[in-house]
Amino acid sequence: MRTEHKLKCQQLLFGKGVGFRTKVLNVKEEGHPLKDYVQLCIFTRLRIKGKIVYRRVHTLLKNDTEIHSGDKVHIRYNPFHLNPVMLCELSKN
Repeated sequence: MRTEHKLKCQQLLFGKGVGFRTKVLNVKEEGHPLKDYVQLCIFTRLRIKGKIVYRRVHTLLKNDTEIHSGDKVHIRYNPFHLNPVMLCELSKN
């Protein structure tokens, strides 16, 4: 149930989330893997209403995908609830 709920949130972000490119400042795995996904906590910089904000955000990522500090990513997030994000695109430095 928990995995299905998190995946449903990811689908909502894909369709209605605000897109943003940012640099990953820190990343760590948290919790137990869920099916084929890994739960990650990413420390990143977001621009919200013209202000730069540093936030820890959470996402699910396929087991075979790796993300590291310094990587540039395209995320989608809900401006009213910043904690869950969807990682759309990853570019290595």
